[in-house]
Amino acid sequence: MRGFIAMFVRHRAALVAAAAALGSALAFINPVHAASSPAEAGAHRAAAAAAGGHTYLQFTKRSSPQNSRLSLVLVPASSPGHPRTLGSWRAGSGNGSKDTCASNAGWLPNGTYKIQRFDNHHDGGLRGINGISWYVGDHECHSGHPRTELFIHSEMLPSGRAGSSEPYRWDGNSDYKSNGCIKLKPSDIRKLRSLYTSGSPKPTKLYVR
Repeated sequence: MRGFIAMFVRHRAALVAAAAALGSALAFINPVHAASSPAEAGAHRAAAAAAGGHTYLQFTKRSSPQNSRLSLVLVPASSPGHPRTLGSWRAGSGNGSKDTCASNAGWLPNGTYKIQRFDNHHDGGLRGINGISWYVGDHECHSGHPRTELFIHSEMLPSGRAGSSEPYRWDGNSDYKSNGCIKLKPSDIRKLRSLYTSGSPKPTKLYVR
């Protein structure tokens, strides 16, 4: 009997170790669903719990066009009056000008934009927009002047990797400048993508204020 009990204990310990190893392997090969921090895990749970709700992106202008904020906001179906921020990141728009009518220079005009397309591997060619991006279309400024080809993007190769030179490599705060588009640093745009692809309702609108 003693031998049978010892054999059972050894067999149970082997099963527990195998299950733990399998869990670690799955987390390694599926990093999108393995949250990298408790905050991200909470955001995923909040999004999953909000079936029937909706999300939107909010670009909040601050005193510096290169130090504003882009946030992903969840509006739960069960409590639409209590939206929750799933993620918020530093973002830039424009080259420093606050003239929203200045093409390729000013930050985005205020208003509501339709998110028209998400692209995981956008290929804009030499000195174009590459990698992770959201296309938000065109928008008129207060004078009626059109601002065209507006994106949310970063600086990377179409593959999503860092390149060896501009504009495919993020070098620091100066890279928050753009021709008017909203720019995030690579690690932050990957976090936004992770939330976007996590199964939560996908945002269809961008609000610029």
